Amino acid sequence: MTRWWVMAAALAVAADEASGSDAAVTTYTATYRVEYKGKEAGVSDWSVRDLGDGKYEYQARITPKGMLKLIRPKPTIERSQFRVEGSHYRPLEYWFEDGSRSGEDNWHLVFDWDRRVATVTTTEARREIAVPDIALDIGTLKAALMRDMAAKGAPGPYEIADKDSVGTYEYSDSGPATLDTGVGRLETQLFVQHRAGSSRSTWLWVAPKLGFLPVRIEQRRNDEVQTSFLLQTVNGLAASQ
Repeated sequence: MTRWWVMAAALAVAADEASGSDAAVTTYTATYRVEYKGKEAGVSDWSVRDLGDGKYEYQARITPKGMLKLIRPKPTIERSQFRVEGSHYRPLEYWFEDGSRSGEDNWHLVFDWDRRVATVTTTEARREIAVPDIALDIGTLKAALMRDMAAKGAPGPYEIADKDSVGTYEYSDSGPATLDTGVGRLETQLFVQHRAGSSRSTWLWVAPKLGFLPVRIEQRRNDEVQTSFLLQTVNGLAASQ
């Protein structure tokens, strides 16, 4: 672990302890350039906002361009609401809109923590899946990553509920890297996200200067880059001040 990484993590933990547990949820807005197989495919807007009473919402919207717009003419949207319970993030609901004209792959997830189940609603069916107490959804995961990297210097593992099942996401640390972004050159740390049994992986370059926000994301299949995101603008985090 490099010296700058240790110092950044220590400062983040100190800020959390001084401000209380809710302060550990980083609220921000960010914009990314989206590429699909090396070609510009759209713009993605991310945000985390405080809804009050310990409740937060994460949202990511991809507005398509070019060939992607022919396949997905509407924005692709994922949205997650979660609550902070001490040091734990408790997901409440997750929505996914696929951006197609028909919305055939849209789905919705509602958590019932008294019964330890999540209800999945798709265009075709509705069913329940059992969830462990530590489960997150895909959106809440984005917020948990930033908090855990600040507190521990590394993310995961996480139990993630989606429309099919609950799976374990694990991370490997691939070391530091300097990246050029829309907000300048940043020191980052690369983590690779894996799900057991999947040929897909997600590569995350996170910047301590931006509260461990991912500044580049690559979604790979069999180690080939499919979709990538590169940070263009950010508000609410250190580098934008």
